[in-house]
Amino acid sequence: MDSKIKIALFASGRGSNAINIAKYIRANCANLEIKCLVCNVQDAGVIDYIKEFDIPVVVIPSKGMDRLAHEELVLESIKSYEVDWILLAGYMRVLSESFLSKFSNTIISKIVNIHPSLLPLYPGTSAYEQAYENQDLYSGITIHLVDAGVDTGPIILQRKFPRMDSDSFDQFKRRGLSTEHELYREFLNYLNKGEQRITQLVDLTLKEKSNEELKSRSLSTELR
Repeated sequence: MDSKIKIALFASGRGSNAINIAKYIRANCANLEIKCLVCNVQDAGVIDYIKEFDIPVVVIPSKGMDRLAHEELVLESIKSYEVDWILLAGYMRVLSESFLSKFSNTIISKIVNIHPSLLPLYPGTSAYEQAYENQDLYSGITIHLVDAGVDTGPIILQRKFPRMDSDSFDQFKRRGLSTEHELYREFLNYLNKGEQRITQLVDLTLKEKSNEELKSRSLSTELR
């Protein structure tokens, strides 16, 4: 690889996923470089926690702002970093199609999100709460490319984790957060090997989904 892939992290909260990403890249991913962290909440915990990594922080509060106006400020603020990929790590904003178009090519989006469910189950907010309340035996984590919908973009990776009978909600969520960290590290390993590996993963996931749908249709026909 001739040059490093330049990354911007976007976060809104305490930033456990952002810190996990920063630590892993520093120790294991020679071909990746975090150029900045963007935060839309003035006093978010991630702002202090990220300081140990000497990563520039761009804070642009979004409260009370028009979405497109806020995004224009973000784009202008990160322009000098020449970012290749954006990794969302608890960024609590839905990005517009206009913004998404700045980070995509003819093949894939270059904005990645992590979601605490096995999509398409439980999109949007409160995924952990929904899985716990429904007493699902397994929940899971999804890393996907971002499109104009809410958690509807092409899936890159998924991983299950179990719910134990004795789990409190906090225990269940902690196990999920640990799985989030593991899955983001797996994604970083792939990206570190080159952008084409992400395209291959998306293609593989789509093929597996298509095969599952064909099997389901076949079984349905047999049962008629």
